[in-house]
Amino acid sequence: MKLNTFLPAIALSVSALTIVSTAAVAQAQDMRSAPAENARATDTLKARVPLAQDRIAEGRRSGKLTRPRAEHLKRQVSQLQTSMTRLNRTQGFVSAAELASYNRTFDAVDVELDRRGVARSYGNDALPSTEMIAFQKVDARLRYRDARFEYDAQNCAVYQGKARDGRILRERLLSEAGRPFCNRR
Repeated sequence: MKLNTFLPAIALSVSALTIVSTAAVAQAQDMRSAPAENARATDTLKARVPLAQDRIAEGRRSGKLTRPRAEHLKRQVSQLQTSMTRLNRTQGFVSAAELASYNRTFDAVDVELDRRGVARSYGNDALPSTEMIAFQKVDARLRYRDARFEYDAQNCAVYQGKARDGRILRERLLSEAGRPFCNRR
């Protein structure tokens, strides 16, 4: 008789534990994906540093920026780079709030350069596409010989190059959100 009164309570306790453990697993998965997204956002921000520096130098060469103004902008970009590096070393990451602040500063530099008529350029006077930025990141990591940008059978952007053993290897290029760059046919 007493056993029958405890069975419903035990069943409720087991189901509550299952719900709690399922929520804990989901939270742990979110926590594991956040650092990867944060690292991608940090890498993207780091890629903006040389672009901003080149653009400031071009503004100075073209006479659209005075020397003091160019020095001020260069100092801002340099301080951002130093701060990101320091935070990455001390904390192991750059927080989302800090990344947002750095992005706002880069945006302010871009707006000022746009206002002064400094062209956005990347070697050939065109900004790199998001696919090209992804390609450059993969190339910096893999450093394969004869690396090039290709499209696979599904019409998705691919990094292709020769490994040290001579094999041709391919890696699909992914956006910051982890999605492939695929063109619709």
